[in-house]
Amino acid sequence: MEHTRTENSLLRIIKVGIFTTLLTPLVLGPFGINFIEYPKAVFFRSLIEIIFAFYISLILFNKKYLPKKSIILASLLLFYAVMLIASIFGINFYGSFFGDMPRGEGLIMHLHLLIFFIVITSVFSKREEWLSLFKVAVLISGFCSGVALLQQAKIAFFYGMSLPRLSGTMSNPDLFATYIASSIFITFFLFVAEKRRNFKILWAFLIALNCYTLFFSYTRGSWAGFLIGVVFILIFNFYKLSKKNKILISCGFLACLIFASLFFLNINLFKNSSPLLFSRISKITDLNGRSDSWRAAVIAIKEKPVLGWGFESFAFVADEHMNGLGKGIYYDRVHNKILELLVYGGVVGLLAYILIFVAIFYLIFRYAKLWDGYNNRPKIVYASVLSAFFVAGFVQNIPAFDNIGTYILFFLMAGFISNNFPNIASDQKSIQEKSKSLNNKKHKLVSSAKIFVIFIIFSITLWIFYEVNLKPTVAAMYFPNSIVYENADVQRALLGYERGVSMDTIYDSDLRMAFTDKLLSLLQNASADNVKKNIYDDLLKMKPFFNKSIAENSEQPNHAYQFLARIDEIGYLLNHNQGDLNDMEKILQKAISFNPNVSANWQLMGEFKILQNNYNEGEQDIKKSCVLDNCDEATLYKYMGSAYLKRGDVNLTMKNFEKAIDIGYANKKEEAESPETTTSNVNFIDYVAHIYCSVNDINSCQRIYKKGSDIYPEYANFFRQRFKTITTQSSK
Repeated sequence: MEHTRTENSLLRIIKVGIFTTLLTPLVLGPFGINFIEYPKAVFFRSLIEIIFAFYISLILFNKKYLPKKSIILASLLLFYAVMLIASIFGINFYGSFFGDMPRGEGLIMHLHLLIFFIVITSVFSKREEWLSLFKVAVLISGFCSGVALLQQAKIAFFYGMSLPRLSGTMSNPDLFATYIASSIFITFFLFVAEKRRNFKILWAFLIALNCYTLFFSYTRGSWAGFLIGVVFILIFNFYKLSKKNKILISCGFLACLIFASLFFLNINLFKNSSPLLFSRISKITDLNGRSDSWRAAVIAIKEKPVLGWGFESFAFVADEHMNGLGKGIYYDRVHNKILELLVYGGVVGLLAYILIFVAIFYLIFRYAKLWDGYNNRPKIVYASVLSAFFVAGFVQNIPAFDNIGTYILFFLMAGFISNNFPNIASDQKSIQEKSKSLNNKKHKLVSSAKIFVIFIIFSITLWIFYEVNLKPTVAAMYFPNSIVYENADVQRALLGYERGVSMDTIYDSDLRMAFTDKLLSLLQNASADNVKKNIYDDLLKMKPFFNKSIAENSEQPNHAYQFLARIDEIGYLLNHNQGDLNDMEKILQKAISFNPNVSANWQLMGEFKILQNNYNEGEQDIKKSCVLDNCDEATLYKYMGSAYLKRGDVNLTMKNFEKAIDIGYANKKEEAESPETTTSNVNFIDYVAHIYCSVNDINSCQRIYKKGSDIYPEYANFFRQRFKTITTQSSK
């Protein structure tokens, strides 16, 4: 009796935990150096670790909850075994296993997803329970779409970074769209399975809501996946429809074809009504830089075609093979699931991945006729909707990639199919009898032994939770908490960053990257003059880490090269030590040898040569940087001016800076209206004027502010106030 009560309590805790994991897509906030994906990953991983401890304890009390035999589980285990082997023999097993902090993925996340699959298929046996899981999942997607509506109405933004494209709680419209498109097909399933009219209306409303937000995410890959999924359902059910419905569907399909034809034959008709929609559709063949990442992936696949480079290896692959990687830019995803898997696990990894889909579709169509379904609908309806979920997901990932939201839905659907469709030779009766026999076995462990084992399990779980989730999160939170002090109290901001990077976590690499980036940014802050030496001392401590990172083929080698070069440059500017310039040259030569098509490396090489008084070659290198980065002429002159400013040549600095401003002034005259305002352009004008005032050239300072007011009249009052403030300070 005591065992039964304990077993039931454990089972309830596990089920509540599983339902709570479905809230993951809604989690966001300043809990790391990435406010969107990392918080979701930490939330999901933490819950799964706790659930798994309770699940192991449950097995100790009743062996019937051991993982069930399943060809889907077998295919998942095979896939992850291949990826593990590929990562062991890849370029950086540590990075493959733990991933990085911005994404929070890596093999460790997939281990948690595998546990999620095992637990849900072991403890959820009734179809009503699976329907409840689906209902909660689609309601969560509805909340996510509700957030997207708030963004569209400009009521609240929830870290939306690509408005007017909707992104809900995912920040990135592409991630939002893939999650929402997948959710729609689960809602389709609930709609056809539902018997109650009121709930049918609810599911229909959620389908309409999610279709609306999917449309206004302007994500073409997800549109394509969704439409192909719908067509897949229609094709499989067309012959069962009434004559009237066949005519209606045929007319609807014909109307879509006519609309598409009109659009492409008379695109100007749509241009003014919806400029962003027009832009997204009319550039249907524009891959937005994806072609460069695909090209880099193909080169990498040719180098290691069998087992690939290891999980989470594309950041290194892209750094080595991509063109035009600008300052601060790196690619950690191929934006094509097939190419990504070929990079990670080679041909073997891709075949193992395809085998998962083979197992899923085999169960759906092999046993659809044996399944009693819901609501007396034809079995093919359910089979087609379930299949469409996976078809749509596969299609939309051709120009994209999975995220924690789509992963959870994928494993949820795979678990449902695994549990609700026969997947071994014996029938359901024999399966039930086997479960019953397991349930009736006497447990060999005595209660005291069980308590000891459970204590060990929870102790290990707490240690994993602390090291994998809590400790890195606490360390990362120092960064957003310190940003607010950068202007008011630089010393306090620096202290916060130092604390964050000193905690020795599994994500030290990412934290040190972020730390170095923040220190370099602080050096541009005029209020940081008093702590420049402290900042430089901290930067020097990072050099061994970056050298080790390069030697171990860690991700983002270009960032490591650039950080090392910039630290050497700062050392020279502070101490005028020729040795620092020599080190800067050596590291840049290695960087250019590693990938000669990275724009930031050529910009730094140009700065190095100008510091060496080699102006002609320096300018040529900076121009090459701009060609690779496809930057405009004004940006080129900004880069030139910045290089000469470091050299201390004020005349050439101001000559180039004024050329950059004059381009905007000339454009203003030609366009007869203010160019698009960006904060960086306004700040640049203020910066140039401030330099003139700092050398007591008040007339030039006033002239620059006057040009700024002409270019951006909406900032005229700001420029007048800034001139007044600066001249008042200069006169004191």
